[in-house]
Amino acid sequence: MIWTLIILAVAFVGAIFFIGYFNNKSIKQFVENEQKKTLLEIKKIQESETRKVVTPIQLQAYERLVLFLERMSPDNLVLRCYEPTMDSKLLKDVMVQNIRNEFEHNLSQQLYISNEAWALIKNAKEEMISTINTVFTKEEKTITPTGFAGKLFEQFAGKKNPLELAQEVLKEEIQKRFA
Repeated sequence: MIWTLIILAVAFVGAIFFIGYFNNKSIKQFVENEQKKTLLEIKKIQESETRKVVTPIQLQAYERLVLFLERMSPDNLVLRCYEPTMDSKLLKDVMVQNIRNEFEHNLSQQLYISNEAWALIKNAKEEMISTINTVFTKEEKTITPTGFAGKLFEQFAGKKNPLELAQEVLKEEIQKRFA
């Protein structure tokens, strides 16, 4: 009988420890799960707040880069840069400098667009400068500023140029990101 009481006492104490261990483990697991849920909620809120700040900046970057490409088009570039007193060399130099200045002004926008789109923008800038220099070099001695502008327009007439290609890619990206 005494042995029975001792066995029951040991079993009872063991049961208490066993139940306490599993209850403690369950409580610990519950607390860990709640902490994970709270961290996920905080992360979602932070991402939402970040998106509220970044989205307008990204949209502005796309707008600025489309505007840059538009301002680099031959017709806009000539209209913006030409002065009646200029000779063709000065017109060429002013147009090339204008493109470089605008590109430098928009360098930081590359953070908000794809690498592919940025590469196309850089390529469009380089090709535009190259075309301006090539047209000028071919006719340097005899060309008037209006003749120079006309030859420049001819280079891009009737074909898809790198400026348009870059604009299309930017438009596609913005539609995918914000649709």
